[in-house]
Amino acid sequence: MGEDPLKGSTTTTISPAALLTWRRERLAEGGTGASLAWLLDVGGGLSKSAHHGLMLQTHTTAQLSRGLDELTYLWHLHLDQHPLQYLLGLCPWRDLMIHVAPGVLIPRPETELLVDVASQLVNSTPAHPILWADLGTGSGCLALALALACPSSHGLAVDKDSRALAVARQNLKPVAGRVGLLAGNWWQPLQPWQGQLTMVVSNPPYIPTAALDQLDPVVRCHEPQLALDGGADGLQCFRHLLAGVSALAPGGWLVVEHGQGQAPALEQLFAIAGLTTITRHQDLEGNDRFLAGCAPHPWP
Repeated sequence: MGEDPLKGSTTTTISPAALLTWRRERLAEGGTGASLAWLLDVGGGLSKSAHHGLMLQTHTTAQLSRGLDELTYLWHLHLDQHPLQYLLGLCPWRDLMIHVAPGVLIPRPETELLVDVASQLVNSTPAHPILWADLGTGSGCLALALALACPSSHGLAVDKDSRALAVARQNLKPVAGRVGLLAGNWWQPLQPWQGQLTMVVSNPPYIPTAALDQLDPVVRCHEPQLALDGGADGLQCFRHLLAGVSALAPGGWLVVEHGQGQAPALEQLFAIAGLTTITRHQDLEGNDRFLAGCAPHPWP
């Protein structure tokens, strides 16, 4: 593709006519209008509302934080199956802008609701102080959102991948005094807090190994398999999680995200592990997506 225009970014002033022409040219090359709007918003600094306003007020102009040549280059990379989030290093999620990088799972919109489920349970618990953990934190998006939703709490974010921890550290700077980062696999780094955790959240890999080849190439070829592959039945990582639930305080909660159709089998695994008050929670499309279970009072 010649010289990489990402080596230098310049702002540019654009008219409605020029933007419309550029947009038509890009969509003629492929991709979707939603993806192009996302690129203009996150990559070009032109929000959807500003974009619409520019189209309605044809005598005005707008400033883009990147030049059109650079945005075109990014678009061509995206059409070659590169995730826009990795290309820009950013991903809007909830009301946050999350840093992402290759080797770290891109936060998904459905995972936003996991924070709501967990924070409602945290805020309803009588335990004080509240200590929670995020196992397999990846980008740290869950840990950041939970810390912001529960400002009186303290948390521990765990991941075994050094690349993920580096990205999470960047994202967790706003709450660095209340969230600690730990390197290790699942519960292993949490041994000093055994029996003290009032909430544990996790979005573990849950895609069955045989289904990985069916994923969209933009996911299959670029996102970390370690964060996607859930083993033969998609439940292998949940078994590791449930093997350590004794780290929960009596009355503490485990809340996880899971895949389509996995709720019945996962409910059985929760029960076998000794968790009670097992409840399903749905995503925005009404599908079972999250499962919560409570540690008994007291543990057996």
